Amino acid sequence: MFELSTHVPNLDVLEKLDLSPYHALYLGDPTCPMVPGNISSDPALVKEALDLAKEEGKKCYLSLYAEPRNRDLPWLENLLENVAHLPLDGIEVHNLGLVRMVRRLGLSFPIHLGVFANLYTHETAKLLHTMGVTRVFPNPELSLEEIDYIRTHAPTRVTLQVHGKIPLGISEDCFILEYNGDRGCQEVCFEDYWLVSGKWKLKNIGRATLSGKDLCLIEYLGSLYWRGFRVFYIQTLRESLEYIQTIGYIYRRVLEKVSQGIDDYLEASDLESMAALSPHGFCNGYLFRRSGHRYIGRLFGGERITPMEVGKEGMER
Repeated sequence: MFELSTHVPNLDVLEKLDLSPYHALYLGDPTCPMVPGNISSDPALVKEALDLAKEEGKKCYLSLYAEPRNRDLPWLENLLENVAHLPLDGIEVHNLGLVRMVRRLGLSFPIHLGVFANLYTHETAKLLHTMGVTRVFPNPELSLEEIDYIRTHAPTRVTLQVHGKIPLGISEDCFILEYNGDRGCQEVCFEDYWLVSGKWKLKNIGRATLSGKDLCLIEYLGSLYWRGFRVFYIQTLRESLEYIQTIGYIYRRVLEKVSQGIDDYLEASDLESMAALSPHGFCNGYLFRRSGHRYIGRLFGGERITPMEVGKEGMER
């Protein structure tokens, strides 16, 4: 068995989205509490989202704000107190203070450590496990070998991003509002903003910066599953419904084939659909010990280098 998950930021996306590809949903946008309709900023929205998702049989994890200041702690505590009775399957936090808050309030939900917490070592994962953290999302700068080491040397489960733009950083200030004068969140939050320097492109979604290219591990899923990875994540914040559904369906179908031991799991039509939804191209991030913008592999015009150059983590089964 395996789990495929993504973030669902608001009720509009949740109501229009075909949830079939995903086993689990992270409810809310952790990058900014001011995102219009952010599920994880309002207990009433959490309940409504849960009702919708649970009808479809989905696991639901509440995704808390990733960059809280002291002034945010009162409303976050109020949020947690008001969702304590709801049938959540877990809470995602990116801040150690919120780990402590969840436990201080006596909440029994499993805790997932999110990507913005910057986890780099298995020793940190082991320490967090003693605080009630059951799942961790290692920093994207780690190689696949390092992530696998955490997976095999800590008692926590490990989330592995397999597709979508890579979260690179987060801040308290909103880039979009700063450069849009008098326009407010409702007007500008869901527009596309790109940071460009020569051939380099990064995507900005307000308080968080993402890679311009999409991380893509579709051709390595067999190897990843064989290694023992079972918790897979697709990053879809600020993407279209078509993107969320199409990419989800492709990875769900491929992972089901992989779990059944089927080696020939890639279809040309799927690759064409993926390419059409990622106009800036693909990369492997830092997984194969290379700079994050390169794509190493036989697909999408990738670089064909030897297994010795990539390292054992780049080799297929």
